[in-house]
Parts: sequence; C-alpha cells; structure tokens
Amino acid sequence: MALSDSIKVRLREGQALVYAAQAEQRGVGIAAFIRDRLDQIDRVEEELASIRAAMIDMGETLDELRDQAEKQPVASAQDKQAIGEPSAVQIETLLLLRAMTGTQTLQMIKAEIERQGLEPFRIPGPPTRNR
Repeated sequence: MALSDSIKVRLREGQALVYAAQAEQRGVGIAAFIRDRLDQIDRVEEELASIRAAMIDMGETLDELRDQAEKQPVASAQDKQAIGEPSAVQIETLLLLRAMTGTQTLQMIKAEIERQGLEPFRIPGPPTRNR
C-alpha cells in the first residue's frame, strides 16, 4: 500500500498511550492502527448513510401503504357486530369460559339462550365432540 501525505495530530493526554497499547495488541504500529481506525470509521459512516436512506425509503413506503389503506373501506367493530360477527375478544372470552365450565352448566346456559329465542354460538368447523 503506497502512502502519500503525512500529517501530525495532537491527541488528548493519555490517548496516545491507549492507541499504542491497542496497536501493540494487534501487532501493528501506531500509525497503521490509527489509519485502520480511520478507514473503519469511514466504512461505518457509509453504512449508516445507507441505512438512513433505506429507512427514509421505508418511511415513504409506509406513507404510501397508509394512504392506500385509508382509501379502502374497512368494516369497523360496530359494523361487524351489526352483521352478527363476534369480535376476537368475545370469542376468546367465550372459549375461556367454556373451558372452565362443566358440561352440565354449559347445557343449561345453551338451553336458556335458546329459550330466549337466540342462537347459541357454535365454533365453526367440524365438531370434535357433542355440542
């Protein structure tokens, strides 16, 4: 590697000793050690600039996706309730309560729901046991 210009740099007190010790650990001279550190810093700065540019691109993409999502009609939770679709919280609560409830109590509750003219919730899909 051909080197061109030589420069003198003043370091903070004790910093030259730290660099010299680190250079010795790596088996290189202090000048080579500092050159390598400067090269490494340049590479890191380039990589950070690249990451920043990618993040800006991602932000712009998210903005575009948000704009597209705003243009598409989405059924609200109230709309889903109006057409009879239970929410995830309702289904989860129902399943947890059913898991804690005995068969006899569950049958009694279903009978009361039917007596009131309502249809009990049934888990979609093929039955795994008598419901």
